[in-house]
Amino acid sequence: MARAVAAEFRVPASVALAQAALESGWGHSDLAVQDHNLFGFKCSAAGPGPVAVGCRDHPTTECTPECHPASASFRVYDAPLSSFRDYGRVLTTSPYYASALPLRSDPNAFITEVAKKYATDPGYADKVIRLMREHDLYRVDAPLP
Repeated sequence: MARAVAAEFRVPASVALAQAALESGWGHSDLAVQDHNLFGFKCSAAGPGPVAVGCRDHPTTECTPECHPASASFRVYDAPLSSFRDYGRVLTTSPYYASALPLRSDPNAFITEVAKKYATDPGYADKVIRLMREHDLYRVDAPLP
């Protein structure tokens, strides 16, 4: 799924895979299991957006700047692939992440820029980069045969 989204939206597959692993607890979080939301995308006041099929409240942690438990409304998807596709769509169409797009060929620089708007955790980019390094996720960025 990460490679398919990388091919469609030109975002690093390694970053998509590492973010999905981090955000979903390697696919085991309630948000991932119940709602196929692998990236922790929240619903906005306008609703779930064009890809998700609904919204559901889940517990979360917010850092503002101190980290604390919270509850938020998260997007619900019909399948994990829909979550990956929404991830690619959001990163490539939202003005929040426009400054990251020129960095697509450097996964570490890309996530460092994305993280500035993506998460409230100040250590978020470091956590994603650690996952990419520890699990050699850069290998998924290799061109498909």
